[in-house]
Amino acid sequence: MKHPQLNLKDELLPDIREFKAPALAQKIINSNQIAELVSLAFEKDHLLSSRAMWVLGHCSDLDYDCTKPYHIKLINNLKQSNLHNGVIRNTLRLFQKHPVPKKTESFILDKCFEYIKNPSEAIAVRAFAITVVFNIAKPYPELLNELLIVLNHLSETENGPGIRSRVKNTIKAIHKLNKQ
Repeated sequence: MKHPQLNLKDELLPDIREFKAPALAQKIINSNQIAELVSLAFEKDHLLSSRAMWVLGHCSDLDYDCTKPYHIKLINNLKQSNLHNGVIRNTLRLFQKHPVPKKTESFILDKCFEYIKNPSEAIAVRAFAITVVFNIAKPYPELLNELLIVLNHLSETENGPGIRSRVKNTIKAIHKLNKQ
């Protein structure tokens, strides 16, 4: 059954109380408009780009393969200055659940360490960055040790419960891996 094409800009910009990202993600997958959604994620309009990335994350949750061709482009978008933190947050959210393409691992590691160490960065961005670094670092003991140093410092200096919880759980996971 062919699904009608959506006007994505209209779909992405209703009143926030009416915005249902998971339902919209399913509609976009059904109408095969992922490429259009990805292009909207790169718009200069912060609300539009943030909402597009939010929905794209839900598309990835529903069908990982539909977003896979855009992963490198999404990661390279993190090189832009003045990105809305919603774009950063939802990009990292996508990669905390799915593998980062090998050829972008070095860039994303550096970028995520920047986010983690920046106390003025949004809490969700920092939390997702911790998980992305942990997932990339698992096979590399030296990277796990570097992450552990950063996390131990954060556990002493960070007051936010969201970060403290993520730090604590990641430190436990690193110790568990090191015992194996």
